[in-house]
Amino acid sequence: MAKLERGSVGTRTANRGAVIAALLSGAGIDRRQLVQQTGLSWATVARIVDDLLADGLALEQHKIVRDGPGRPGAALGFNPQSGLVCGIDLGGTYCRMVIADGIGTAIIRCRDETPRDLGAAELASWIATRVLGLVERYGDGVPLTSVAIGLPGVVASTKDRVVGAFNLPQILGTTFVETVAAELGVPTIIDNDSNLALLGELHYGELPRDETVVLLSLGTGLGSAVAFNRQVLAGPEGLLGEFGRLRLPGRKERLRDLLSGAGLLALAHQAGHRLRKADEVFAEPDRFGGLVDEIHEALLHLVSIVALAYEPSTVVFTGGFSGAFSDSVLETVSAETYETVGVHSDLRRSVLGDSGGLLGAMAAALSGYYTAIGVARHQVASITTSAPGVVAQLDGCAVDPSDTEELA
Repeated sequence: MAKLERGSVGTRTANRGAVIAALLSGAGIDRRQLVQQTGLSWATVARIVDDLLADGLALEQHKIVRDGPGRPGAALGFNPQSGLVCGIDLGGTYCRMVIADGIGTAIIRCRDETPRDLGAAELASWIATRVLGLVERYGDGVPLTSVAIGLPGVVASTKDRVVGAFNLPQILGTTFVETVAAELGVPTIIDNDSNLALLGELHYGELPRDETVVLLSLGTGLGSAVAFNRQVLAGPEGLLGEFGRLRLPGRKERLRDLLSGAGLLALAHQAGHRLRKADEVFAEPDRFGGLVDEIHEALLHLVSIVALAYEPSTVVFTGGFSGAFSDSVLETVSAETYETVGVHSDLRRSVLGDSGGLLGAMAAALSGYYTAIGVARHQVASITTSAPGVVAQLDGCAVDPSDTEELA
């Protein structure tokens, strides 16, 4: 990292951010190592560390013993109890939440059925009450600092309104966004759930982080997200990658009607079939008159569009509906896409599964917290964490006992 000289307020903020980012990237670092890693002077590092200790953002830990002259230095670390964050994955079927400490260690999680019958304000109040209740019961008095919510809809680039929500229409407009932020009382990040799922894959999954990657979320609805050089892309109206809106060639149906659970159920019902779950179509293909073949053709059409739009090295699939496609189907679609449009993409399943969206929301909330305490965006991107450790902590953390379905 380039050395920053003391001077303006902006420079002092950048210096502070550099030290915090270094503390977040590894426990057990002392002042001497901070000088080496940040390129700042000893005096600047000492002043910043004293300020962080006074503000409760840093902690002194054990002594570091070294060979050679000099006194042992005190190991320093970012204080995980300096603040809590909450990540929320709001879906058309389920709403998942996780409360984590300041370094991303999951404390409590829950999964509830999304109360789809509630209006915009009532749904926002339900979410806020659930979050604040978890913080009160499990937060040990540590304040909530930041919340991030992944929504099953199109979010404008201003992040202040939802402009499309096929499976949860009551969140359209500004009422839901404004109400949930006001009732939570902390900075609240709103984004499309596929964007946050891709963020989770980039932070904690096994995607190539320096290449173009696309996430296709096939669940209750159909969503997608694309990242280039670790940055998730977005358009001014949030419509980038909303391929589910496209009509199938020569038909009135859209891609989402064949490649999402809700869409396929509705399409099957229109054809006179009575289904409880979309996967019944795959369990009894002969019963549905070639519908499975149509679904596979729709998948090939979608992947071909994605290949031409972005030329991704990897396309990762997530969402419950994506489980209907076997590995051999994904391999065939990859080969046929290359044969058709000349782009080779590795089609693979998410290693994070349903946790991807929740982990992405948590990562966004942590970024919001770090930015608020003086870490610049490029410094946040430089923070390194143990991805397997974070995922294991989420999987192993306590579940709120009021969530009877998760405990069953």
